[in-house]
Amino acid sequence: MMSNNSPATGTLVLLLLQHHLAAWQAVPQEPVHDLPIEGEKNWLPTHARANSLPQSLADLDERIGCQLPLLLIYDAVSQPMLEAALPQLVSQLKGRNWQVVSYDKLRKRFAISQPEAALPPRDWIAEQLLPMLLAADDVNERERLQEVTRHQHESLSEQMQQERQSLERENEILRRQIAALRTVDAERLITFLPALFPRVFSVLNGRDLALLTGRIEPYALPNPYPEPSEESLFVLQRKFRALPHEQQAQIVEFMAGLPQRQLLRPRAEMRVLVHELENEVLNGRS
Repeated sequence: MMSNNSPATGTLVLLLLQHHLAAWQAVPQEPVHDLPIEGEKNWLPTHARANSLPQSLADLDERIGCQLPLLLIYDAVSQPMLEAALPQLVSQLKGRNWQVVSYDKLRKRFAISQPEAALPPRDWIAEQLLPMLLAADDVNERERLQEVTRHQHESLSEQMQQERQSLERENEILRRQIAALRTVDAERLITFLPALFPRVFSVLNGRDLALLTGRIEPYALPNPYPEPSEESLFVLQRKFRALPHEQQAQIVEFMAGLPQRQLLRPRAEMRVLVHELENEVLNGRS
């Protein structure tokens, strides 16, 4: 590690092999510095958890005191875990110089033969592998890796944009459904309130009804609103009694909460039912 009095420099190297993590700080013209993760001086097992990588990176950044350029090297075994961790890494990688490269392809490109163990010793990596890779990382190779990384970042950004658009479409569908439900409720009120109260729409006009049911445009209710015929009243009242109890209570509760209710007397044939429903509403509020 660099001295606390000097700003951190170099590159943060994260090696993800066989679902294990190890880290180093590579500074030009200096030996690479070993960076234990969570106090682990060997390889830190990740147990294939996607959050292990973002958490370890955040811990290392905090210990170093800044966000160094990142070189993340992974093998084929750990690739699914890396892919699962990418959405969580987006904020940590934003505005940062970073590269993600394949360990297997690097070994093949530079003809590197590692020790027999599945997880090579960290001192072998620090003393032989990383210096070889960093020394061979010329300008052309850096540009190629940056281009690969840029494409990966663009692909991830496009995926996130598609997901956001999908959520916006779902929200629009929900908004339309809510608006439709409000329309149904208002239509139910317009249909059944005349069956409960005489001259109800002389007291409750179309503009008030629109405001109370969340509609922008006022309802086109004639003024004066024609009273239903006796035959129509009988049919409407029979239909109201046939409604589910919850819908009956919603209509009566709507009127019970309005100041205009004091100006209205229920129709004689519906008075008992209206008062019973209003009492339920009052008891439910107490």
